[in-house]
Amino acid sequence: MSAQSIRWILTALFSASLGVGLIFGIQPPLIALNLMRIGTSAFLIGMVTAMSLVAIILLGPVYPALIARWGLKGSIVSGLALAAAAMLAMPFWTGVPAWMMLRFAGGCGLGLAWIASEVWMNRLSTADARGAVMGIYGTIFSLGTVAGPALLQFTGTVGWQPFCGGVALLGLTLLPLATLRDGSARTAPDRPMHGLARLFAAAPVVMLAAAVAGLVESAELSLLPVYGLRAGMDERAALFMVAVFLLGNVVMQFPIGVLADRFGRRLLLGICAALSALGPLLLPSALAHPELLWTLLFVWGGTLYAFYSQGVALLAEAFGASSLAAANTVFVMVYCLGGVIGPSLGGLAMDRWPGTGLPALLSAAPLVLLLTLLARRTATVSA
Repeated sequence: MSAQSIRWILTALFSASLGVGLIFGIQPPLIALNLMRIGTSAFLIGMVTAMSLVAIILLGPVYPALIARWGLKGSIVSGLALAAAAMLAMPFWTGVPAWMMLRFAGGCGLGLAWIASEVWMNRLSTADARGAVMGIYGTIFSLGTVAGPALLQFTGTVGWQPFCGGVALLGLTLLPLATLRDGSARTAPDRPMHGLARLFAAAPVVMLAAAVAGLVESAELSLLPVYGLRAGMDERAALFMVAVFLLGNVVMQFPIGVLADRFGRRLLLGICAALSALGPLLLPSALAHPELLWTLLFVWGGTLYAFYSQGVALLAEAFGASSLAAANTVFVMVYCLGGVIGPSLGGLAMDRWPGTGLPALLSAAPLVLLLTLLARRTATVSA
């Protein structure tokens, strides 16, 4: 395959990832604010938000088989079509039970498109540029998640407009993918997915990075607007907190990826873990100082998402091409498991300790990753 063909395929995948990021960015704050208006507890808001991740965890074992059957391109298109249909139904079928089911259905599709995209990108990337490629991927994905809350500034959060607007933009991001021939997505057969514990044990730090990223990101996206409202902010300012947090993801992923290629992904992962553990501890005192708050959220957001983007890059170092789809699926399942736990624990922490519960949880998770990295480095040096 020529370098030009590879660049165009990556461009199409980055565009599709922009659409996936848009759905992930727009739905959590949109759901949280709508449910908050009808008196839903923070715990239930977290549960509704987590249903898409529950779907990915439950369907994870069948994703590699679906990818092998439908191909990478077919899996991406089919998954995003299902996610779009579920989102279109949300303004017309409302309430906690209905939105739980629709979030589950949409999550089934998003998971398939998500894993197929990452497998395709990893297979096209070379070892010396994989960190940069995944950094670009992280930037594009984060740009989509930033566009989600930003779109709500124009559509509002009431009625059908924010839901239909999100789906329309998703459709536009799939246009480059439509130009690819089916043959461009053909790959060597994947091994069947089995031995989840074996796959986890083969790269425990990478999988822990996925779990921490999922826990903190999902709790942040779902509950930061609620945290801001409870601290006295208006709705627009609370949504802007999420947008600034995600803007850090957009700007910092490519530089972090380039540095990871040069100095080592595990070193950069440790630095990002240290900064991400510090950020939430400064959040309560920063609320009264906007210039400090926006800077804090920007840096915190940029370092946190590196857990995921560089974790994906590390997967290709730990697993061969035939095991990559299964390993990537386990990585995403672990990430989603963290995402299920995060909003629920965050909601409980906010209900019990309103001012400090959420920041404490968001700090403890990356601290665990940092200590694990230091422990394994010490053990390696000692050996």
